[in-house]
Amino acid sequence: MLLYHPAIDFFHCWMRFASILYDFGVEGVEYDRIRIVDYLLCFPSEVRNCRLPVKQSGEIRKQIGKLPRSYEDPNSLKQAFVEMYRIQKQVTMDMVAKNIIQREMYREGLLVPNVESFAMGLLQAAAQNWKVRDEEWYHLTLKTLYAIPLNGKDGLKARSGLLEYRYDR
Repeated sequence: MLLYHPAIDFFHCWMRFASILYDFGVEGVEYDRIRIVDYLLCFPSEVRNCRLPVKQSGEIRKQIGKLPRSYEDPNSLKQAFVEMYRIQKQVTMDMVAKNIIQREMYREGLLVPNVESFAMGLLQAAAQNWKVRDEEWYHLTLKTLYAIPLNGKDGLKARSGLLEYRYDR
């Protein structure tokens, strides 16, 4: 049986990445952070498994609790995240090849929109067409996840349980 899920659709992932990049702004976002954020946007109910800061945790969980439950949620948190890697990597390489993301910064693990090209306008147009951005939980989750440091025992990698953090510099 073939099943479609937006988490592993190239174009859906492209729109999610464009929206996230646009919302994070010209300073960019770490590649590992955008992968985690993208996963949590595809499966918002998985935020329950993250150790979020106490201040925002209740409000985010409340907002996400209002969302309809999906029968498409992953059976395995880790497996779905691993399966998304291939698509996320392809989307990132596509954005680098099209000069939307700065190649030099990408090599350092940071996705920074190329403001000297048409990139910000394209990212803005894509972001504005993605309906999820109109929802309150999206902005609250994005703001909270951006405020958490990426690395270390209290970083986003550790709090989400999705990526190894013990060997971070």
